Amino acid sequence: MTTGYTPFLRQLGTVDAEALVHQVRRKAVPKAQSILHAGAAGDDVVLVLAGRVKLLAYGTEGREVVLAIRGPGELIGEMAALGGQRRTATAIAVDDVEAGYLGADELRAFLLDHPDAALVLIRTLVRRLAEADRDRIDLATQDSVGRVAKRLLELAIDHGAPADHGTRIELSLSQDELASWTGVTRETVSRALRLMRGLGWVATDHRSITVLDPAALRERCGAGEGRLG
Repeated sequence: MTTGYTPFLRQLGTVDAEALVHQVRRKAVPKAQSILHAGAAGDDVVLVLAGRVKLLAYGTEGREVVLAIRGPGELIGEMAALGGQRRTATAIAVDDVEAGYLGADELRAFLLDHPDAALVLIRTLVRRLAEADRDRIDLATQDSVGRVAKRLLELAIDHGAPADHGTRIELSLSQDELASWTGVTRETVSRALRLMRGLGWVATDHRSITVLDPAALRERCGAGEGRLG
């Protein structure tokens, strides 16, 4: 599971990181606005400089599926840009976002000039593919409560802040979005949260969840130790 990995930009050496930030074209993107569009040509990549971005795909009948949340320092759109393919996901600003755009040709030239950054990008892609494999395994082997527990742990680790008696997830996700990201229905998420509240594992209020007992969540989803708790 995700354990608070270091964003792409922070893995780069100082010289490489400064060169990349200097090269991007900065753009302010308001909350809820699109940054990249599914189906478009992969002509550029985006370095998230501030704020958070959710990646969405659309299934049959236009059903929206949350694929990931990316925060500051993360690169998005790199697979389509490097592979010369059309994008498979739409990127939407979760907060007001400062985005740094870089053309696909510019990215390739940057990686040739900065081979250590190319190795970091390879590691990033390998990690993301491994995460996708783990999600597919969980979908096949975990029950719905276990999958929701795993997702709440990930959110608390990557988007949590200390709160009274726990870790408050500082990311506004609807139950529909949490359901699509977890691979269950909204009703299933609602039942799982109700069960976890009753057991004292989480506390909830309007579009906010606080993890109170991360050890219980880890045990329920069979996750290893992470930074939380």
